Amino acid sequence: MSKRQLKLAKYILANTEETAFLTSEKLGKKAGVSEATVIRLAQFLGFSGFKDIKENLQQKIKDKITPQLKMRETVERIKNKKDVFSNLLSIDKAVLEETSHNCSEKNIKRAVEYMKKARIIYIIGLGISKAIVDFLEFRLNRLGYNVAAITSGGEEVIDKLMGISRKDMVVSIGFFRPHKELIAALDIVKQKNIPVIAIADSELSPIAVNVDVVLKAKRGPAELMTSLVAPMSVVNILVLTLAMEDKEKSIDTFAKLDELKKRYNL
Repeated sequence: MSKRQLKLAKYILANTEETAFLTSEKLGKKAGVSEATVIRLAQFLGFSGFKDIKENLQQKIKDKITPQLKMRETVERIKNKKDVFSNLLSIDKAVLEETSHNCSEKNIKRAVEYMKKARIIYIIGLGISKAIVDFLEFRLNRLGYNVAAITSGGEEVIDKLMGISRKDMVVSIGFFRPHKELIAALDIVKQKNIPVIAIADSELSPIAVNVDVVLKAKRGPAELMTSLVAPMSVVNILVLTLAMEDKEKSIDTFAKLDELKKRYNL
């Protein structure tokens, strides 16, 4: 390899998940080499072009992140450690630290502006993302917002979106391999010009392309059985920022809730 090709190869190895969703031009800029170097490296490695490298990397990622493999990798990393608590906590701390750099306050405030104006806030998340949907739905209901949660796959995703209008908005949540129903749902709402906020592990995720706001929050390395600490933290910040933007509404809603609890002795 030439020095530039070696530099690019090292970047790819250190940023495999990101590389799998970049264009050759963007990869070149991030790695500090020309697009021509990207193409030459692909040919040097025996690929017909960079597209083949991307497809190969995407398949590698898919193969790595089965639930069984995640659990095995997690156990392997901590089984010989004396302090499991500290080791797992250090992973969460690292993910949160990365989130503090990748998820900007500016984007949080942009997301809040869309949420404030929405007639109904649709929240879509399948699989493990259901836990985040439930948390966000609970918080928004407490603040008095009209929420429609979609957490089941199949035709139900499309059925629940039949009545959506341009007065509404969507919060989509997905990581690593977004469910096909989630991608289909976003295609439907984009055709109707409905605002979409994506909570994803990458701005290049299939659910983050061509949306209005991306809130980047990783769950950690793909090969680990990772936690939801980062996306949960982003969602919590999102809700609290929304509450602070309209303090009177928030206080009034909680006052009404307290009154109902007292009336029915709950």
